[in-house]
Amino acid sequence: MRAEIIAIGSELLSPWRLDTNSLFITEHLNRIGVRVWRKTIVGDRFEDLEAVFSSALQEAEIVFCIGGLGPTKDDITREVVAAVLDRKLEMNQQALRHLEKRYARIGVPMTPNNLQQAMVPEGGEVMPNPNGTAPGLFLRQDGRLVFLLPGPPHELKAMVVDQVLDLIARHHVPAPLIYRHLKIASEGESRVDHLVSPIYKSYDQVETTILASAGIVDLFFYWTQPADVDRSGPVLEELTRRVKEALGPSVYTEGEHTLEEVTGGLLREKGKTLATAESCTGGFLGKLLTDVSGSSDYYLGGMVTYSNEAKSAWLGVDVRLIEEHGAVSPEVARAMAERVRIVAGSDIGLSTTGIAGPTGATAEKPLGLVYIGIADQAGSETRKLQLPGDREIVRLRSARIAIDWLRRRLL
Repeated sequence: MRAEIIAIGSELLSPWRLDTNSLFITEHLNRIGVRVWRKTIVGDRFEDLEAVFSSALQEAEIVFCIGGLGPTKDDITREVVAAVLDRKLEMNQQALRHLEKRYARIGVPMTPNNLQQAMVPEGGEVMPNPNGTAPGLFLRQDGRLVFLLPGPPHELKAMVVDQVLDLIARHHVPAPLIYRHLKIASEGESRVDHLVSPIYKSYDQVETTILASAGIVDLFFYWTQPADVDRSGPVLEELTRRVKEALGPSVYTEGEHTLEEVTGGLLREKGKTLATAESCTGGFLGKLLTDVSGSSDYYLGGMVTYSNEAKSAWLGVDVRLIEEHGAVSPEVARAMAERVRIVAGSDIGLSTTGIAGPTGATAEKPLGLVYIGIADQAGSETRKLQLPGDREIVRLRSARIAIDWLRRRLL
């Protein structure tokens, strides 16, 4: 079963608004065995949306239209869908009552243009929106399922989880999507593919997808033979085992856990506590660690010692060390890790210092130069990185590599 997602809104074609709804929908569709084969972003022009929606109806069994259900002139999704399906738009009393009650509850007068949010293409089913004014709509056309969903993420997500998935299950029984997911840290996409492509290319019945982000590579192995599903388990298990052997400790999980969750689990399992001292990452390291619920079990806290003065005054790093070697140096990274461990009273200290750019580089210390320090009862070490990317990417890569280095030390 194939799905297509159409994200609607001229703002999504600007540099100021990012479509994240498609990612959420794709994740939940994959869980029930539905593959998204195409995603499209289209502006608020009738002819453009008409062409995209008409194409989607020819290609996919399930079509999602996201956005364009509001009360303003550029909210044209209902009109376009009704025109393509050759259905009249009708005032829906259920949707109208919802609008009236919502405006009465918040004490704001309902303006006449809000009435268009209660217009429904003939034969459409209203999906209540508990978090907003625009209801979602569900339609069937020649065996295809069409969903019109509001654009605000907090409205869309609730409707997908509470209503959309049930409606899909009511009308279709998708073949299960059988796959394995490996997550790899501190390796580049090309190196991962170089190491494992000789393995996965020998499995004709498996489709492989490689996705790279800052400091993380995701490997997906999809079973492509639904008629031979009984063999999927043994074949996928053999493939993932061989790939994990080839990549070694770079594979930090098989499944959906984050690097921070896996590392936090090791800290909790071994009864260790952690404190951080950050310079170039500016709190990114602490942010990632505390994204994990329950991280206070092992993460005591951290210091963002961005200036040289803060490194000395707050952490107690020797001023002469900074003057002799510079703040971006293995010596200072080591001292930061050692000092934060002492100041916080933690079992482990982890530090970052570097040049994220775009300014501050020299011939001896170029952009992307980062040092990570780690200290524990056994001693302290530093690691040098030379990272590509802009300021944000260098900071994120540095934080993730630091966490991964801690994970490997705990193994």
